[in-house]
Amino acid sequence: MLTGLTRFTLVVLLSFAPAARAQVKIDDHLLGETADQFFSEAQEGAMLSACARGDFAKVDRSIKKVAKATCAWLSSARQRMVSDETGKYVGEVSADNTKTTTYVFAAGKFVAAEILFRASDLSSNYHGKSLAEISNGLKESYGPPTSETVVPYQNAYGVPYERHQKLWLAESYAIQLDEQPGSHGWTSVNLSTREWYDKQKAAAAKPPSNPLN
Repeated sequence: MLTGLTRFTLVVLLSFAPAARAQVKIDDHLLGETADQFFSEAQEGAMLSACARGDFAKVDRSIKKVAKATCAWLSSARQRMVSDETGKYVGEVSADNTKTTTYVFAAGKFVAAEILFRASDLSSNYHGKSLAEISNGLKESYGPPTSETVVPYQNAYGVPYERHQKLWLAESYAIQLDEQPGSHGWTSVNLSTREWYDKQKAAAAKPPSNPLN
């Protein structure tokens, strides 16, 4: 299980249906849940509760003025996503500095997460998560990928690399892993509901509209 590395958790929900349906949690948020549920739980819910009480020390900001600004920013993000706006919220309340998580909302639901991991950089003594660590953790949680692709890649200086891309495709979710190898590299993991994945894929396949028409 990948809980110690990227906190992806596979949650099996049993029902009266013939087969159990698997869903995905990202940082204690269930993929597909409502925006109202999202901002009522986990770190976002705890912070908004502290903001409502005026308990700015719990917001984990040393300056009260900054804490108030953080509360206003988070409250605004909640209001926009709960009101059925399609948009993104960057999870800046997380204490994990090895990754940046961007949550995607549509029609009042949490439909996708874009997680970016910085690769290790020895020149700055930064120790991030490697592609192998992230990929192995995903395999432990979700099994082997549905497809794997290796494409040639060159950095700005023309140095050749192999770029690895993997896809986990299930009935209720899709997980895409991509990387930029080399110095200042990164690994990205995009998790989405299957409905959102299919919708985005169909939109990308459409030819661009002719501005002259």
